Amino acid sequence: MKKASPMIEKGEQFFSNGLSLFVNRVSEEFILPEHEHDFIEICYVWEGSGFHYIEDRTIRVSKGDLFFLPIGISHIFRPSTRNPKDPLIIGNCIFDEKIFRFLTSVLPVEYGLYLFRQINAKTDRWIQMRESSGEFGQLFESLHMEFQQKRMGYETMLCGLLLQLLIRMERALNVEMRAADPAAEKVELVYGYIRDHLHEKLTIADIAGHVGLGERQLQRIVSSYTGLSISSLLSKERIERSRKLLSEPSCAGLTVAEIASRVGIHDLKRFHRLFKQTTNVTPGRYRQEQGASR
Repeated sequence: MKKASPMIEKGEQFFSNGLSLFVNRVSEEFILPEHEHDFIEICYVWEGSGFHYIEDRTIRVSKGDLFFLPIGISHIFRPSTRNPKDPLIIGNCIFDEKIFRFLTSVLPVEYGLYLFRQINAKTDRWIQMRESSGEFGQLFESLHMEFQQKRMGYETMLCGLLLQLLIRMERALNVEMRAADPAAEKVELVYGYIRDHLHEKLTIADIAGHVGLGERQLQRIVSSYTGLSISSLLSKERIERSRKLLSEPSCAGLTVAEIASRVGIHDLKRFHRLFKQTTNVTPGRYRQEQGASR
């Protein structure tokens, strides 16, 4: 017998007053059918135990479990028992892709949430993790309180708290990745070293020596994780940093040549070529557009 298609929940059912972010705390029952959404959802098991049916998986859950569900994932929670004395309490934080895209790229050069950006690009991938010391629960308490009380500036506060939650989740993912694959830690070290030394003349030997790898091994690991060669990764990071500098009011007095030098590109023609290849506009035009948008 063919399985029935899950119902689709739409963000417009929950979002109001122009804010595409909604937080609630619910006691799960056996009434709501399996469903999927046109929004992103973070679910936190606040109290009790039960089961989470995600796609074709059945996962036993208990207090402290957290799930990140991209758009289009079908799922449903069920309590372990129908006894109202043993409820399964779930916290839900839902938001649209626009908010998620903003929060995960608000600091795109040095502090971007790279794992979540990669996961969001793969809409069939969901994540499960578990808090270690109540850190997810504390943030859900704050999110729920702000959403319920709606005091002045609560919209900004909610976005700030959601960003904190995403960072906490990013840290948990990094720990899991390091445990499962030590090479992931090396890639993180590569990114950190490059971003700290962009203004310098970096060589593959410099980077390999810093992370404790041979040059060939470094090239292979970086390519497998990023799809880029070391030189392409350097160019990408330098152009990203230059975009940030060109859009910062505090750097308005710097010439394009000075900004190119600050990101380690001392050949102005090469800088113009790389910048236009990446952004489809010249550095000067990009600066004008950023100034007009402020």
